[in-house]
Amino acid sequence: MQAIASLVDRVSDGLARICGWAYFAVGLILGYEVVARYFFNAPTIWAEELSRLIFVFATLLAAPALLRHNQHIRVTALTALMGQRAQRVARLVALGVVIVFCALLVWHGVDAPLNSLARGRTSGSMLDIPAWWAQSAVPLAFALVGLQALLEFLRCVMGAALPSDAPHPA
Repeated sequence: MQAIASLVDRVSDGLARICGWAYFAVGLILGYEVVARYFFNAPTIWAEELSRLIFVFATLLAAPALLRHNQHIRVTALTALMGQRAQRVARLVALGVVIVFCALLVWHGVDAPLNSLARGRTSGSMLDIPAWWAQSAVPLAFALVGLQALLEFLRCVMGAALPSDAPHPA
């Protein structure tokens, strides 16, 4: 189990680093588009759509690392009042809900990209990206979030220390 946990953690953290650089790339792409459009009157046909595709993947694929490092937005008004055992139960329930939610999103989310792939659908723009590229972000990302949630659930069951509710330093 330790080897699998280590692999999942490394994949989550590695994807988060890649996603950070992807946001940087989106900034460069859109900056280029602004300069090309407004200073040279030569808009691109690819900048907006490509940056949107990168943004969707970067946003969704960073989620497993956020879960791993307990950095998702949480409301701790009630859990802060609970004892250690009740906090553990609350965490297990929350992670269980996340696992079920992710399973449902993967199960139902895989239909759209498979259907688009089979039918040859595209974005319909001048760039004409295959539609399944963007549609595959949801099942892929939520499969990874579900896997990370399952790992965190098992860690919690096995008695790992509960994550702190203190803000994480930037």
